[in-house]
Amino acid sequence: MTYQGTLQLNGKQNVTVKTVGTCGKASISPGSAITGWTKYSGNIYSAPISFTPIQVSVAGTPVAAAHWPNKPWATSTSGMPSTDLNGATRVYLDNQSVIKTNTLTSNSVDTSKPFYVEGKLWMLDTAGEWAVSGGRLYVWAPDGQSPEGRVWAAANANGINADNSSGITIDSVKIFSAFNGISANTSSNLKVLNTEISNSAQDGIWASGSNGLTVSNSSVTNTRRNGIDGWYSVNGANISNTTVSNTGTVGMPSTSDAGIMFGDGANNTINNVSVTNSGYHGISVLHNRNTSVTNSTIDTACVYLNDCAGIYTGSPDKAVLTLKIDGNTVTNIKASEGIGIYLDDSANGVTVNNNKVSNTTIAINLHNAFNNVITNNTVTSSGTVHMGFGQDISGQIRNNQVTGNTFKSTNGEQTYNMQTGSNLKTFATWNNNTYTSTNTNVFARIWDGSSAGQTLSWSSWKSWSGQDGSSTMNGSR
Repeated sequence: MTYQGTLQLNGKQNVTVKTVGTCGKASISPGSAITGWTKYSGNIYSAPISFTPIQVSVAGTPVAAAHWPNKPWATSTSGMPSTDLNGATRVYLDNQSVIKTNTLTSNSVDTSKPFYVEGKLWMLDTAGEWAVSGGRLYVWAPDGQSPEGRVWAAANANGINADNSSGITIDSVKIFSAFNGISANTSSNLKVLNTEISNSAQDGIWASGSNGLTVSNSSVTNTRRNGIDGWYSVNGANISNTTVSNTGTVGMPSTSDAGIMFGDGANNTINNVSVTNSGYHGISVLHNRNTSVTNSTIDTACVYLNDCAGIYTGSPDKAVLTLKIDGNTVTNIKASEGIGIYLDDSANGVTVNNNKVSNTTIAINLHNAFNNVITNNTVTSSGTVHMGFGQDISGQIRNNQVTGNTFKSTNGEQTYNMQTGSNLKTFATWNNNTYTSTNTNVFARIWDGSSAGQTLSWSSWKSWSGQDGSSTMNGSR
C-alpha cells in the first residue's frame, strides 16, 4: 500500500505513524507511477506527465537526468552536439570540495570551471537517463526495454513534513521518491524507527535546528545531497543501528556534504551505523561539541570530491569540541586527498581511540589541530602517509598525543608527514607506538617551510624528534 502525497505533520505534537499488521511496511511517496509509454526513438520511450519531476526511478533504482557530457567534467563546449541550453542546469566544480549549480538563461554556458549541463531532451543519449519536454517524460531504461509498469517519478515535495513538530514517531514505514524523505527542521523529539527512506532528491532526513532526533534500525539510501542532515544545528540526536548508503553518488556528481552531516550543535551520539559510498564525507560532525562517533563502519567516501574524509570534524572558532571518535572502522577513502579521520580547522579536545583505518590516501590528518589524543588505533596500507600534520597558522599545532598506536606500512609509505613551521618537534608527543614497514628509510617527511624538506629514516626520526623511545619498528627499538 502506498500513500501518494505528502503526509503533513507540520507543527503537530505527539503523533505516531506506524505500520500495523503483517502485510509489510506501508509506503509514502509524493510521486506517482507513470504509464502509457510509447517508443520515441531507438531505446527511448515517452509517456505523458502532468508535473516536472525532480527524480525518476526505473524498477526502484534512480536514473540520471539527461546530461552532457556523459562523464564529468567538461572544460569547454567542444563536441557539444547542440546549442540549446536555455533553461538547462549547469552543474560545476567550484573547487575540489564544492559542487554548485545555476540555471542557464541563455544558450551560452560559463566554462571557466569544470562543468556539465543537464535537463534537455537532446542530452538523452545513453541508457539510464531521463528528460522532460512538452508535457512528456522521456526515459532510456538501463536495460533498453519499455519502462511500462516500472517508472516512478518524484514530485517536488517531501514525503513527510514534520517541521516545527514535537513528539512525532515514524515507525515501520517506507518513504521513497521525495524531495526530502522527512523534513523535520526545528523539530523536537522526532523518532524514526525501523523505517526505510530511499531515492530522495535532496536529503533522506533534513533535521536542521532539531533537538532530540532519534533514528534507529532504519536505512537511508540513494540521496542526492545528504543522508541525515543537521547542517545548521542539531542537538541531542541519537543515530544508531542504521545504514546510510549512496549519498551524493546517484547519477552524476551533485552538491553533497556527507552521509551523516551534523553542523553546529552538541550532545549528539552516532553509534553502530554503516555509511557507505559517499560522494564527499562519510560522517561530518563539524563544530559539534560533546558528541561521539563510535563503533561504526565508514566504507568508501570522497567518491566525487576531494580534501574530505570518512570521519570529519573541525572547530573554526577554536572552542573545545570534547569529541570522541572511538571503535570505528574506516576504509577505502581513496581520492588524492582522501583522509580516513580528519581533524581540520583548529579541531581540539578530540579523542581518536581504538579505530581501524585502512586503504586510505592519508589515514589520520591534523590541520591546525591542537590538544588532541590519538591512541590505540590500527592504521594499515595508506596510499601516501599514515598521519599528516598541516600547519598554516604559526604555532597552532601543539600538545597532541600520539601513543599506543599500530602503524603498518605495506607499500613503503611514510608514517608521518609534518609541515610547516619552526615548531614541528612540538606538534605532538609520540611514544609506545608499534611500527612495521617494508622501507624504514622513508619513515617521515618534515618541512619547516623555509629550508629544504627532509626525509627521515626510523633511526633519524628518533634522533631528530627525541621521541618514540619506547616504540618499536619491525619488533625492535
